[in-house]
Amino acid sequence: MGTYLVRRFLQLAVVILLATMVIYALLNAVPGGPLSGVRQELINTRGATGANVASDMARLQRDFDLDLPVWQSYLRWLIGWPKLADRPNRGGILFGDLGDSWQVARGQSVASLIQSRLGNTLLLMTSATLLSLLVAIPIGINAAVRQYSAFDYLATTGAFFGTAMPVFWFGMMMIMIFAYYFKQLGWFYLPTGNAVALRPYDVPFLGTVLPETILDRGLHLVLPTIVLSLLYMAAWSRYTRTSMLEVLRQDYVRTARAKGLVERLVISKHALRNALIPLVTIIALQIPGLFGGAILTETVFNWPGMGRLYISGLNAGDWPLVMSLLFITAVLTVVSNLLADVMYTFVDPRIRLS
Repeated sequence: MGTYLVRRFLQLAVVILLATMVIYALLNAVPGGPLSGVRQELINTRGATGANVASDMARLQRDFDLDLPVWQSYLRWLIGWPKLADRPNRGGILFGDLGDSWQVARGQSVASLIQSRLGNTLLLMTSATLLSLLVAIPIGINAAVRQYSAFDYLATTGAFFGTAMPVFWFGMMMIMIFAYYFKQLGWFYLPTGNAVALRPYDVPFLGTVLPETILDRGLHLVLPTIVLSLLYMAAWSRYTRTSMLEVLRQDYVRTARAKGLVERLVISKHALRNALIPLVTIIALQIPGLFGGAILTETVFNWPGMGRLYISGLNAGDWPLVMSLLFITAVLTVVSNLLADVMYTFVDPRIRLS
């Protein structure tokens, strides 16, 4: 297994290097150049003339190494090399120097900007993932064991509904029902957006809720978690059902039943473990999503997470922020693939890494 891991880590390094090349190439392929948005903002600034716009753009290009040959600016962004006497030293993105934000939070480091949003995204994505697993796996198992029963048809219909439901529409419907209409009726209602309240508010049956308390965060988390979980539940329950149906037809399952084992043990000990292999891949590939967030859900509920931060960076042309998010997501993707391969050996003893 040690040799396998060494080989995979070498492959991982090559993939990450290629990903950085693609990310940097996309930056330079933007029409008008990476600073096109900044140039337009300078032109629109009151009193800006063509001469001072040109001088400001030349200064900015030098500050961000965009006046250097592409290979030099790429290496300085990647590893902080080559060192140039007339320019500030850069650590390079591989060593944790993500640079400073151009637009979203000028003057603030990208690392601190990501850190300020990461907690909210981890809270939302972890809650949605755990809720989806707790609901989807039992539903998928029961639908497979009771194939073509009323429960199976109901689960299948619910899965189709969850897969086809547009997230933004479902989110707005949840806000209208559980926030607006329930509040109008004087019933228990839920907050419509943000991660915490800006001021104390009253909720029927709960009384006054103070901002940034556990109760406040929990209430704000309910609606986006349910909306985000619906899509995961629909997909994961179908994966679990399909995998369980395939395993239940295997000879070793029939042999276990022929030996007189209780059906519950046949399902939990012999069938479920092997049926979880496809689901392990899906769950492992969810790791980048824990960092990247859910763009539509965060937008609908005004949730201050990584998804909204990424969209804000794209809209503002904040390329250091966008490139850093893409780079971290690429690293997490290749790492999660390696983690999935290692987890296979724990789920199925027949699999060995060599």
